[in-house]
Amino acid sequence: METFLKYQNIIEKALNRNEIHKNLNESVRFSDQTKAVALGKYTMSDYISNRSELSLSTDLTAIAKSMGAIARNNQIIGHHPDFMYLKGTSNTEKHYIISAFIDIKGSTNLFKKYDEETNMIITNTIQLAAINVCQAFGGFIQRIQGDGLFVYFGGKNVDRSKATQHCLTALGLFSYFVKNDLKRVFEQHGIERIYTKIGVDFGDNDKVLWGVAGKEHTSEIATYSLHTSLAAKMQAYAGSNEIIVGQNIKDRAQFDDKFYSVVAEKRYIFSDQENSFYYTQYVFDWIKYLKSSPYVATSISGDITIKPQILNVPNISSLRETVGENRPYAKIKTR
Repeated sequence: METFLKYQNIIEKALNRNEIHKNLNESVRFSDQTKAVALGKYTMSDYISNRSELSLSTDLTAIAKSMGAIARNNQIIGHHPDFMYLKGTSNTEKHYIISAFIDIKGSTNLFKKYDEETNMIITNTIQLAAINVCQAFGGFIQRIQGDGLFVYFGGKNVDRSKATQHCLTALGLFSYFVKNDLKRVFEQHGIERIYTKIGVDFGDNDKVLWGVAGKEHTSEIATYSLHTSLAAKMQAYAGSNEIIVGQNIKDRAQFDDKFYSVVAEKRYIFSDQENSFYYTQYVFDWIKYLKSSPYVATSISGDITIKPQILNVPNISSLRETVGENRPYAKIKTR
């Protein structure tokens, strides 16, 4: 998918140039070492230079805007801008939020063939793809956790259903990138599969408490909620490149039921028998959802691409008004 082509290219460079460097150093004579050095390998300085060029396609950012998402840029991890006033205080606030845990699995297999620098470049690039697509759809990166991310969607003056739709769209697009585009790259280099596991849940105003965790400079603005905890637990039940969502997400997204199936291994991610409360978790069929989107085209082979986003063109009558065709004084008199 063209949307993530720049990220894919950087990973290709890191894999290709490191393999060339390794093979040359293993096969050339000492006198030919200068040739190996000349070709070199893809280094951190190369990566830092290329990383500044990383962005998302204009078509994808146009989709986010057309869906009503407001991009959250220039973020400070652990300091959600809507709740920054809590910093340095003991105050709390109850307010809804969507919690998403994204884990990238299998990346440790890279250490079988590549050094620490190469691993950092690859892992960091995959994380940047996730960060950028989440931010474009209004997500706030709360924390980077090893290979994964903890992301919030929603906030003050953001419609709950729209925030849920933005969240599932962003996570679906990222999952497609990992499952398809990256899979092809890694297979070409004989790398064992790398995949995602994602858990998502929604907690409403009465179920999410915002406050400061930690103290002074070792602190973050965090949420205390059953549903934040459940999102992390759901991730553990996700299969390869699966997104698991809670009942609240299913209810809020207002998508067709055909996009969900109950998790066979464990239907109820949480149960409170005393209060007769049983909370269901579902597998969200993100590929089926994306293929149903008016913004996406599907090829005969099943691959998806983002449709070019075209600006609305005014109708003929409004154009006539603009150029004055319907105005009496604009008519040409004839004899």
